[in-house]
Amino acid sequence: MERNHISWDILLRKVRRTLSPEEEAVFQEWLAGDERHREYYERVRRVWSAEETTCEMDTDIARVIAGFDDYVRKERELRRKRMVRHAYRYAACLFFLLVVGWGILFLNKGEKQAERLASVNKESVPGGNKAIILLGDGKKVDVEMLADTMFYKAEGIEVQKNAGVIKYSGLQKSEVTYNTIMIPRGGEYQVELSDGTMVWLNSETQLKVPTAFVGEERRVFLLGEAYFAVTKDDRKPFIVETDLGNVKVYGTEFNVKRYRDEKQLKATLVEGVIGFSSDRIGELKLKPGYQLSLTEGAGKPEIKQVKIYNEIAWRNKQFCFENETLEEIARELERWYNVKIVFADPVLKDLVFSGTLSRYGKIETLLRLFEEGVEVKFVVEKDTVKVMRK
Repeated sequence: MERNHISWDILLRKVRRTLSPEEEAVFQEWLAGDERHREYYERVRRVWSAEETTCEMDTDIARVIAGFDDYVRKERELRRKRMVRHAYRYAACLFFLLVVGWGILFLNKGEKQAERLASVNKESVPGGNKAIILLGDGKKVDVEMLADTMFYKAEGIEVQKNAGVIKYSGLQKSEVTYNTIMIPRGGEYQVELSDGTMVWLNSETQLKVPTAFVGEERRVFLLGEAYFAVTKDDRKPFIVETDLGNVKVYGTEFNVKRYRDEKQLKATLVEGVIGFSSDRIGELKLKPGYQLSLTEGAGKPEIKQVKIYNEIAWRNKQFCFENETLEEIARELERWYNVKIVFADPVLKDLVFSGTLSRYGKIETLLRLFEEGVEVKFVVEKDTVKVMRK
């Protein structure tokens, strides 16, 4: 292991005093590698233990750490709730940003503010509630253009703009009518299907749904990313169909991610049981905490245990990156902030970062954090972000 890198699992187990002898040796080697490591660990320990606040720090990073302090307190208050149990069980990244192989960020408190700021000339606002509904008769409803207080109603559908929810009433017709809900870049929306199933749609996503479920199954069609909380009905399995295969459930919570530019499908199970199948693959069952990933052209998918909180962070209004390349992170930022990110030096795509940040902060804040301690800078020109060496 490189002396400049330490995993979050080891740091948190050290705070909790649950390190194995081998992990303790790794931790001590890292601690001795740089005086900044000791300072960094002390901040983590104090915040996690809630022994002191960090509001008196005189840097921008203080606000980030203070935000983490609030996060920890809220997580503790909600510890008994199911989703928080998943967060504590699987969370491996906090409100700090690390660079794997490049040392620890956020420790250069003496730097001038101007040296830390990303070079920007235009604010790119984060995403929000945006959706276009393509009705069965071909008519398009742009939700963003509706008056803020308006309830849009058509046969079997209701849009509650203030609540950010599209609801299907389940009014049964003689024939099935499909709507396609299209979420543009810089958008997100929540949908309540006719059976009560809740769906959260991420940016650049399309979900084709019937206005009412009829027959022996409940089937929807997805391109993009969505989190499903499915209403249980043993008689009618719920099926999410994608171009790479189908996810079949009876009542559970899970996330499906299928963006064509990523050339793979990921299905992550939060609770319950799901099965995945395709024309070439018989049904494979997943347990909670596991993810199935299938790459285009691959003969069979990979199933592995993952950190659930990381995979569904977007659903919880956050970005959560763990050992992800700057190229992978750029795709997320492009979709959410509706910008184009261009790398002047392709080598910069391979920089690896970890960290958790709010999805609703300004992109300038995120870029500033990525610049910390790394020879990279960002220049914003209209809707384009250029990534280059300092």
